[in-house]
Amino acid sequence: MTYSRQAPWWYNEESKAVLDRGYLLNGETIHDAIERITASVCHYLGETVGTAELKEAFKDAIYKGWLSLSSPIWTNAGTSRGLPISCQGCYIGDSISDITTKLGEVMMHTKLGAGTSAYFGNLRGRGASITNNGKSSGAVSFMKLFDTVMTVVTQGARRGSFAAYLDIDHPDIEEFLRIKDIGSDLQNIFYAVCVPDYWMVEMIEGDAEKRRIWARVLESRVQKGLPYIWFSDTNNIHKPEIYQYLGCNITHSNLCSEIALPDADKETFICCLCSLNLALYDEWKDSNLPELAVMFLDGILSEYIAKTDGKKFLKYAANFAKRHRAIGIGVLGWHSYLQSKMIPFGSLRANALTTEIFRSIQEKTTEESRRLAER
Repeated sequence: MTYSRQAPWWYNEESKAVLDRGYLLNGETIHDAIERITASVCHYLGETVGTAELKEAFKDAIYKGWLSLSSPIWTNAGTSRGLPISCQGCYIGDSISDITTKLGEVMMHTKLGAGTSAYFGNLRGRGASITNNGKSSGAVSFMKLFDTVMTVVTQGARRGSFAAYLDIDHPDIEEFLRIKDIGSDLQNIFYAVCVPDYWMVEMIEGDAEKRRIWARVLESRVQKGLPYIWFSDTNNIHKPEIYQYLGCNITHSNLCSEIALPDADKETFICCLCSLNLALYDEWKDSNLPELAVMFLDGILSEYIAKTDGKKFLKYAANFAKRHRAIGIGVLGWHSYLQSKMIPFGSLRANALTTEIFRSIQEKTTEESRRLAER
């Protein structure tokens, strides 16, 4: 296909090398990829919203480097080979049936190229009583299944990635903190502790056992860079008002420990993401870029739902996408913008700009979200 546009300014040797390593289809040019992605988004937005004018607006934002797309959007949007969202987190109940179901879910998402996580806090500790006078083998023992999946189920040329989350007051916490130690059976997963407020308060006030465990957490972070630390109450206290109203509980985060979304027995949270380039903020600050990003990700969500709905081991992620339609709009290039203006990072001017920029993004994206909800 012939295109009138020049290649994007950011499409240099380095970015070309990255995109050519699997982000573009065989024989596809950068123009083809942007056409594929924007056409797919507009298709899933529907004829009323996904107009030719909107498609050109999406293209402009991408060509100018204002809108930065996530890896799965580049790779899979508008194709039949995978999903345009590649980050999931599931909730595991305390039964063999649920553990098996969620293991299958993680396997399927891993096969499709996703990074995954799961919350194990509901599982009984090692030695706890189970049906027919048996004893539980504990939460960490079941993590071995997920550890094996990361070595067996591949994403093409690379293996999968998974993070296990466990409460710091769980009976198996000390066994959990030995993951990735020399000699440990679990070497292929990442892990995180979920820390409630009451536990931190008691530790700070002098509880000897809690201080011993906290010292072990800190020692492990120095030695292995793990575990992540996830403050459970902080995330639930500050969750969006609608989640508080609906009683949605946030049990854990994703593989990257970067988001706070609820999950449940039949809902696996997903991360639908893109970024606005603050290095070019002066170019787009008076434009409708934030609103465009909301519409763009809404189209990506619709494509994800269409590809996962009714599919075995993908239905819980589809449930979440349909009910929540959660999106994440981040930023990049903030340090570059400040450096270009010779503004010190910690200065009053930097703080004022931070408030100004993020207030504007929040107001514009929230209003566009409301508009889409009313459509």
